[in-house]
Amino acid sequence: MKVTILSASLLFAAATFSAGNAMAESLAEQIKKRAGVIGEVKALLNNSDPSIRIAALDTMLKSDDTAMRETAYSMGLNSADDTLRAISLRNKFNELKSIHVAFTLPDGASEKAKAKFAEFGGSLALNIKGYEEKNGRFTFSTSIGGNYTKDGNISGLMLQFASRYCKGNFFFNEESVYTGDITCEKYTFPATFTII
Repeated sequence: MKVTILSASLLFAAATFSAGNAMAESLAEQIKKRAGVIGEVKALLNNSDPSIRIAALDTMLKSDDTAMRETAYSMGLNSADDTLRAISLRNKFNELKSIHVAFTLPDGASEKAKAKFAEFGGSLALNIKGYEEKNGRFTFSTSIGGNYTKDGNISGLMLQFASRYCKGNFFFNEESVYTGDITCEKYTFPATFTII
């Protein structure tokens, strides 16, 4: 009886080891296949035909596959092609819940400007309430001034918004940072924010 139990245990261990190896080989094959697909699609993003680049990026950004989408964002937002960057920005806004705009006190600022800067704490949070990718329009409320809903717009690499107390104009630069100015109650400050 001891021999039978030992034999059964050895057979079970061998079967488990064999199944584990088969699963590992199958997983390795799946990974290689997936890497090939991602590589092919990434190559399309570098195609000389702009229509193919745009179609590849749009397809990747609309994918349910997280790896595919993040690869598209990385390549699209850092592309030398402003059209790909703009398409990536429009899509990225679908995922944003808020934007934190940080402003800087300019050299030689007046005492009133310093007081306004201090009042806002050098920043403004835009809480995204809605976004329409088709036209780039978004609605938001701010961290200051109550829960009023206001509008903003993304057009190409530009972003503009106007709230109850502040308005901003920004450009998405080569470092993938929005830079520009924010004016809060007549006082203008250089400002930046990131979305990645």
